[in-house]
Amino acid sequence: MTDELIQEDGWEPLHEGGETLVNGIEVREEDAAKFPSEMIQDFEENCTEEHRQNLYQKIITMSTADKFRLAIFANREVRNLLIHDPKRMISLAVLKNQRVNEKEILAYAQRRDLSEDVVTAIAKDQKWKKSYPMKLALVTNPKTPLSLSINLLPHLQDRDLKSLSRDKDVAPALKQKAQEFLRQRNIK
Repeated sequence: MTDELIQEDGWEPLHEGGETLVNGIEVREEDAAKFPSEMIQDFEENCTEEHRQNLYQKIITMSTADKFRLAIFANREVRNLLIHDPKRMISLAVLKNQRVNEKEILAYAQRRDLSEDVVTAIAKDQKWKKSYPMKLALVTNPKTPLSLSINLLPHLQDRDLKSLSRDKDVAPALKQKAQEFLRQRNIK
């Protein structure tokens, strides 16, 4: 998370002792043991729809504080459920999970069904913005705020700028900026 987002939301990393206070919720490393292992430990085989429904049923009965703690320690399947939580603090907590990787974040950046808050948090995080596929996914995601998308345009390759400038699903202002960048590059 960027410092700006950390200060805005009261985010800070878990301390060495594994304890922190975020949004008034104390999170400790020991909290992971309070949840069923099927929610914390990654499993080898693919998750069945029945198992996913079972996890979902357990999650919806949890308090906000427990969901928040779970998001910090959850396995991939549970993170994929919690990222859609209507409470902003819970969906953003998924991004703080130490096991979340670039491939997973890229999948989130490409999803158009996530909240704007999640997409914005990804777009503002310097760690995730380093990869080209991430930049492209963020620019093409309609949930990314226009100002953040425009800031990423100079980092895109000509072929992707051309594609953006012709895409009917892209905001007109973004299309126009993509065309401007293409013209500037062709002049040089």
